[in-house]
Formats: sequence, structure tokens, C-alpha cells
Amino acid sequence: MSEFLWYVGGIVFILLGIGFSIGWHELGHLLPAKWFGVKVPKYMIGFGPTLFSRKRGETEYGLKAIPLGGYITMIGMYLPKGKRKDAKGFFADSVKAAREAHSEFVTDADKNRMFYQLPVFKRIVIMFGGPFMNLFLGVVLTMVALMGIGTYVRSAEVQEISQCVPSSFTEKVDCAAGDLIAPAKEAGLLAGDRVIAVDGKQVSNWDQVNEYAIANPGSLQLSVLRNGKTISIGLTPVLVNRPVLQSDGSSVTKSVPFFGVVLKPERQSQSFATAISYSGNAIGSTFQMIATLPVQVYKMVNNLFTGGARDANGPISLVGIGQVAGELAANQQATLLDKLSSGIMMLASLNFALFAFNMIPLLPLDGGHIAGGIYEAIKRAGWRLFRKGDPGPADTAKLMPITYVVTLLLIALSLLLVVIDLVNPVVLK
Repeated sequence: MSEFLWYVGGIVFILLGIGFSIGWHELGHLLPAKWFGVKVPKYMIGFGPTLFSRKRGETEYGLKAIPLGGYITMIGMYLPKGKRKDAKGFFADSVKAAREAHSEFVTDADKNRMFYQLPVFKRIVIMFGGPFMNLFLGVVLTMVALMGIGTYVRSAEVQEISQCVPSSFTEKVDCAAGDLIAPAKEAGLLAGDRVIAVDGKQVSNWDQVNEYAIANPGSLQLSVLRNGKTISIGLTPVLVNRPVLQSDGSSVTKSVPFFGVVLKPERQSQSFATAISYSGNAIGSTFQMIATLPVQVYKMVNNLFTGGARDANGPISLVGIGQVAGELAANQQATLLDKLSSGIMMLASLNFALFAFNMIPLLPLDGGHIAGGIYEAIKRAGWRLFRKGDPGPADTAKLMPITYVVTLLLIALSLLLVVIDLVNPVVLK
């Protein structure tokens, strides 16, 4: 029963985090829109029937039944028709609807409060505000998890002493006659000892000891805290060839110093630079995943029919995110801090994904509106250069056919990912 409650709690935690992230994203659009004088009749989290709403000033704030997104309503998102000729055909009504959208909120006093009337840079600020808020929140959450809660590192406290230098590091083998005695055992290190300095240089974890040994091969003088007293022990690590895990998850064989100690894991706060570096790598990986999305979706569908293993770093739906969050929370081996840290890092990754995804330069995504603004700025600059006057705002309403196609593709992708997550879910290692 307890495990089930933890599972449900993990799902609730991640859903609340997703809801907050969506509301935070829309706030990034709302605030600059109001600052620049655009009328914003609605600020909504979710889609479908309205569960709750309240009007403050000219804006109605509300929560809808399906928490799969959110939106704000700004008057004048698209140019009125004017003298322009709209294309006729299957999508003609969609272009007309885009032009007339939200016209019911426009009064005579709002004629100069249209979104399209703003200078290009202000429109870009409004549209970039949403993705920026997700980027900012992702970095803050990463800092909370890595700096505030910390991560497990190999501490400088010895938990166990190896008896010999093993002949293989790819499989467990017993010591045999002729094997070298492990350096730590030969030097006299004991379980419970904590190394506090190497050649007089203070250390707080074993990675620092290892890095110093790589940079300074040969004999080392360790300052060791034992039973409340500091003693000095001389030790010469042995160079061995062993698999080393890389940052991308791959493993390569390197020549590294071997001490012969098993270290006690310890949670330590990471530096600001580490948190920022992690955030940068996560954002880069997210953009890379989006760039290769068709290939990854093909592999996922292929694995669905062939029974292949699911890539844990690939695309995932909200259903899959909920499954993973529940499993992490229900893990009886993890401490409360472990679960909290995992949940926060999941939300950070989600916000990085929202940032990167919304920067795709296609309507109806924010990146599409930003691209339209950049196109308009370049076009206006070109017309000024050739003294052709002002071409006026870019008419993005004519792109509504593309918008509908992109929307349908996004819906199809979302449904496909849900099916894959139900049939071939991500398996935590």
C-alpha cells in the first residue's frame, strides 16, 4: 500500500509541476504584453471546459479541464484583411478565422492596442517571454537539485579495502597467488579512514584525490583522519587499464591510478559552475533530440514491433513522464531526498524541453511568431535600403494552412508517443 501511495504521489508531484511550468510559460507572455499595452482578455492553463475562472481588470484568469498546455488571448495577433487578397480554397476559412479571432473582445477604445501594431522587437519579446521563463525555471530547478540538495559522489571515506590488484575490471575475480597487493592495504589504510589532504592539498571527495594522482604520478602522502586523529600515510597507486564511464554514457578503456579502496557514497553540494554546465549540456541534448526527432520516432516504432529496448533518453509523452515519476517515487531503496532530487531534475528537463520545443520556427509555436518578426524586420530593412517605403507588418495569417498541418502532426506525434509509452514503457535501470 505504501509503495502504491508513493507511486501516486510521484505522479501528482510531476503533474503539479507540469501545470506550474505551463502557467509560468504563459506568464512570460502575459507580463510583457501588458507592459507594452496589448489587451489580454484571457489567461488560461489547460484546454477544454473551464473548471475555474476569475476576472481581474480586463483579463479573465482560469483553469481548464485538460492540463496539456495553456494560452493567453491577445487582440490583434494577426493583421485584418484590409486590401489584401487571401488565397481561396480548403484553408480559406482558417485564414479568415485567424484574422477575426478575438474580435469580440475589441472595443473602440482598443483600436490602438493590437499586438500587430507593436514594433517588431516588442512582439519578439512577448513571444520569447514564454520559452525564456521555461529556460529560467529549468536552470533554477537544476541549481536547487545540484547545489541545494546535492548529488552522490565518491567520498573520501574508505568503506572497504581491496586485498589485491585485480587481473580484470570487467568481471569479478578473486585474488590469486602472484597478484599484487592492493596499494591501500600495503600502505595500511583501514575501513573508516577519511582522506583529508594529499601532499598537503585539502580534498573533500575521492574524485579530487584521483585527479591529483593523475596529475602527479608516483608516491603520494595522504593525510588521514582516523578515530579523531590525523595521521600521515605514504601510498603509491598502481596504473591499470580499466573501463571509464564518459559523460555521454559510453565507456572507454583508460590507464588510471588504482588505490584499492571501496568508498562510502556521500551527498555533496555541487558548484554554481557545475549546475550551469549541466543545464547547458541538457539544453544542447534537447535541441539535438528535436533535430533528430523523425529518426528517433522511427526507431521507437520499430522497437515497438520488434521488441527492442526503449531508449530512456528519447522522446516521451506526459503518460510516460508520469510512469517514470511514479516508479522513482515508489523506489523503496531511495531516500526522501533522492526522490525529491529526481522529481526536481525531471521538471528541470521538462522545462528545457518546453523551451527548446517552443523555439522551433514554425507556427503555432512561439518560435514561428519570432521567425515572423525576424522576417518582417529583415524585409523592412531591405525596403528602406532600396527606398521602397514601409511594407508594413508581416501577414502571418496567410501561414494558417501550415499552422494546421503542424498542429495535426503534433497531435499525431503525441498520440503515438502515448501508445509507445503504454506498450513499451521506459524501464529504469
